[in-house]
Amino acid sequence: MTPRERMQAVFRGEEPDVMVWFGDLSYWHFAHGRIGDLPAAWEGPIGRHQMHRDLGVGEYVPCSSAYDLREGDEVHCRREEKEGLFTTTWETPAGTLTARQQYSRVSFSYGYLEYPVKSAADLEIVRYIEERRVYLPIPERAGQVNRELGDFGVPVDALPATPLGTLLRDWTGITSLAFLVADEPEEIQKTVDCLAEAQNEPYRLVAESADHLCLVAENLSAETMGGYFDRYLKDYLTMRVAGLHAAGKQVFIHLDGTLRGVAEKVPATGIDCLDAVTPKPVGDVAMEHLRALIGEEILVIGGLPGAMFAPPFTAEDMRTHVLNIIRLHKDSGTFMFGVADQVPPNADLGIVRLVGDLVEEYARYN
Repeated sequence: MTPRERMQAVFRGEEPDVMVWFGDLSYWHFAHGRIGDLPAAWEGPIGRHQMHRDLGVGEYVPCSSAYDLREGDEVHCRREEKEGLFTTTWETPAGTLTARQQYSRVSFSYGYLEYPVKSAADLEIVRYIEERRVYLPIPERAGQVNRELGDFGVPVDALPATPLGTLLRDWTGITSLAFLVADEPEEIQKTVDCLAEAQNEPYRLVAESADHLCLVAENLSAETMGGYFDRYLKDYLTMRVAGLHAAGKQVFIHLDGTLRGVAEKVPATGIDCLDAVTPKPVGDVAMEHLRALIGEEILVIGGLPGAMFAPPFTAEDMRTHVLNIIRLHKDSGTFMFGVADQVPPNADLGIVRLVGDLVEEYARYN
């Protein structure tokens, strides 16, 4: 079977020939594109697909998209970058918001120096922006991504984070969000309701897309959302998942943070699969205890912390970890190997190959 056929079989409740092994190499690929040491065959987006093939890793992220987002006519968004400082400004009749992010040459990533929302008053501007955003369908993208991935990948449509998750990630950061929830619950609720309404259109477009699988891009972690899940996420996710199931979709949620305190709550929403599950020695739950926490039915992809592909971890550490997962979870038929959540720029790609070799040798069903 191909990697695509293996993942599709698991989602149908069938047994593949060998356990699924998919992973996200895009972070490593992006960093080494910046460094300038990518082999010619791995350059560019098509080269990223080839990299996955050459290393024997199925590909499902970065996700596809059923839509493009445009700001409303009365929202003027300006983005500028100077010497690694990335500034975004939204000018609206309701007011102006500014965000600043700094690029790190060490981590090959951007970190927030300043989130757009500085006070409760700024939430009115957020609502103004979100209410006027336009989502443009791009049905041709599904076919394009499907062709590019081929038998080595599975197209998965990205969905927005939940309303509170969107506030956290895009507008407030966790510190401001915590104070706003405590001090201005009515303003937070108005903003969450506004975001929920605004997300009707992207959910509709994903429901109508040609792809069978979709992913709620939540970056869920108990450290940030454990105390808010029941109030702000549970009912919303339950409603959205029911709508996607009615449209014939199956749903991942990206849970790449601390597990205990939120992972055990997700199955009740009807979500089909926990994505990028990060166990010990990096996360907070050992593989031996995972099913006791989340139950036996929900699908899981993950188990391989990104940090384990780089020093101080070794190939022998990974070998022991992979064989332990096979021993514990192979017979369940509901566990898929995946990176939790990305292979980092300083990774040893030999360890990436090793995972595939171990799965092929020790994780066969027939």
